Amino acid sequence: MEVLADCPEWFTLAGLGVFVYQNEPGRSPSSTVMDGSNAGSRVIDSRVYDLARQTRPPGGVALIIPEQPSKSLRAYLHDLVAADGRLVVVPFSSKTSGLLDLAGAIRLQDRLGIAVGVPGSAVDGGVPTVLEARLVPIEPTEKLGTTGRSATAYRLLPEALVANRQKLGELATGTQPPSVAKLASYSAAGGSSTAGGDGFIAGDLTPLAGVYYATFGDLPQLPLAELLVSTSPLSRMGLNAALGWEPRPMPLANVLREFESGRASAALVHASSESRTAGSLWMVIDGAGRLGWANGTQPVAPVVLDGAVDDRAASLEDPHSEFVLVGPTGLPYRPDLPPEPTWTTRLSANARRKGDTILLGPVGPYAATKEIMAQLDHHDGPIVLVNVRRGAPSKHGSTLDELTANSLHHLLAKNPAIKVVVATEDNDQLKSIVVNQHGRSTVQPTMLGFERFWAVEGPRSSYPEQYQSLTGGALARAVALADPPKAGPSELVAGLINQPTWKDVESYLDQYSSELFTREVLRELTYLASVSAANGERPSRYGIGQVKDQPFFRPNLTLEAFQAVIEQGLRAKEDPELGGRRPLEPQHASLMDAIEPHTQTADSSLFLGYLTSRPLDAARLGQAVGDYVTGLLWLRELLQAAKDPEKTKVSLARVLAVVRAKGELEGERAARRPGQPEISRANAAMVALIADFERLGRAPADWRERLKALDCLTGTDRVFWHFMIINVFVAMFPESKAELMSIREFMAACHDKAGV
Repeated sequence: MEVLADCPEWFTLAGLGVFVYQNEPGRSPSSTVMDGSNAGSRVIDSRVYDLARQTRPPGGVALIIPEQPSKSLRAYLHDLVAADGRLVVVPFSSKTSGLLDLAGAIRLQDRLGIAVGVPGSAVDGGVPTVLEARLVPIEPTEKLGTTGRSATAYRLLPEALVANRQKLGELATGTQPPSVAKLASYSAAGGSSTAGGDGFIAGDLTPLAGVYYATFGDLPQLPLAELLVSTSPLSRMGLNAALGWEPRPMPLANVLREFESGRASAALVHASSESRTAGSLWMVIDGAGRLGWANGTQPVAPVVLDGAVDDRAASLEDPHSEFVLVGPTGLPYRPDLPPEPTWTTRLSANARRKGDTILLGPVGPYAATKEIMAQLDHHDGPIVLVNVRRGAPSKHGSTLDELTANSLHHLLAKNPAIKVVVATEDNDQLKSIVVNQHGRSTVQPTMLGFERFWAVEGPRSSYPEQYQSLTGGALARAVALADPPKAGPSELVAGLINQPTWKDVESYLDQYSSELFTREVLRELTYLASVSAANGERPSRYGIGQVKDQPFFRPNLTLEAFQAVIEQGLRAKEDPELGGRRPLEPQHASLMDAIEPHTQTADSSLFLGYLTSRPLDAARLGQAVGDYVTGLLWLRELLQAAKDPEKTKVSLARVLAVVRAKGELEGERAARRPGQPEISRANAAMVALIADFERLGRAPADWRERLKALDCLTGTDRVFWHFMIINVFVAMFPESKAELMSIREFMAACHDKAGV
């Protein structure tokens, strides 16, 4: 069973179609399972292996597992079943390493919700009446005869599966023709839940097949009679195959339009795993044009198209949900959808383009990239190939060199149409950036024994899937596992936020100032910033917490700065008293000079002056000022503006957004020297600390730890902050003077690390 290759650390092959669970990564030969401490070993009884061989489903596998499987193992087994895996589990006793008795098998089965192999010796006294429907002998009934003797072995079916099939049997005996009316009467009495042990809802979707049988008759690829005699659960993939149709995402408006036009009579809805209502259900329409929910286990309920009122409706609104539309005759069909958006491919630093393939990493006569490129030539659509070069060692896994990681992050952010990234070798940071943060899929080589496979992982996959070749389904599967492309920015805004440096941004703003300094552009930037923040707050695929909590997360530090620049430009534009006045800019050449209070609205040039370290007029200042001090003089002017927000219309929060963005555009990050201290980020952290004084009304309790974590400020920076604290911040926060003086002294003790 190919799906078991997806997670080889769980099981090892113990014979044809038989796999044994290994509690630790190592397992000795001859069916010896090592314990966790490696202090000893136990040998599983050979009768357990015999039972596994006997009860293995045709075309499926038998998995030998401990009688008390861990939560993670149970979740893995559920994923196998949900992926249409035909399997039976055969438990062994934790005490004897032998077979379980019938009571033990039932306890495990009720908890697990998956078919369990049971030896014939466990039911020597005859099959209990209450288990007659659940204990299925491996021999045909006619072979057992009427003697009442036990079978050699049995498969113990989940109670929910048996109840679902018994309920479905009602449709085989009725005389009412298939219709919505028959569905209503069939559903009126309700039925058993699709859930088994652990609330396992993906195990058997027979009730959803019942909705179709009651409404339309036999499924296109699965007659009712065939499903009734099957002892395997019907998975989501199995239901799609029975319909003979692959589901696809589509806007809710399109789905409703299909119902309104009369083209659709029903829609199967597969909610995404992140949905509040995970799972699947049908939406059907009756003769009066009323939409109803149908799941085969509850009476048909009216559809309320408000996700705030009905969680089921939230699954319709989820862009990751998938649909199969069914016409009046019961045949699935593909509706007319709006054309796919066209994207202008925007290359990042360190990227080259060949056709639809974008190559990241070193260029040269590399066999790995040549081999992959030859196969990618036949792929339809944009794709990224990363020639992996490893970065510094990390306790969190393998890393990329900083230039490649930065380019990959920006490339995916700029190009929503890219769904797949292929890599020349497996890399943990690459997977985190591509799958966890950007919702795309990775295809990376991996070795199983002496054979190379291609591991495919996307935001819609529960675990990596293995393929023997790139063109043998790996790329197509990667596309299917990626999130749908998100709506990108307008061409005008894309041209703004994708500039390589802040100096380029300033030039672009000068060129398109009338089009950019508008409320529409500000709303678009605000939306993009909120989407970026929401993306970081999604649950992470790796470990606990949110995406933004993961070690390889790369925050977008520039969107809020773009928002601040446009917003400040609009404020200045709308101030009638500002006309003809010189913009705010540094008035003194020394960091130690006092700063005059600001008395006018600031415009965007104040923010851009800091972001670009715009040179200052030496004649006006009385002396020339170097580039480094120039940047600090602009920062000093920014912070002074935040001291008088009523006059300047500049908030400390907006100053923080701007300061965090300095040096963070892609071209600026790409130009950094390896190991170069992050002085701009250290200054931003200082501003964030001051912003917390305003937010909390006091010094944050962890200010020492936050400052210790930074690259040490240069001597010039320490002079700057020394006078900023004395001349500006003490006046802003007089009640916190003692804490501010402590911060000043703490910084003074830091040695010059950057040599400036």
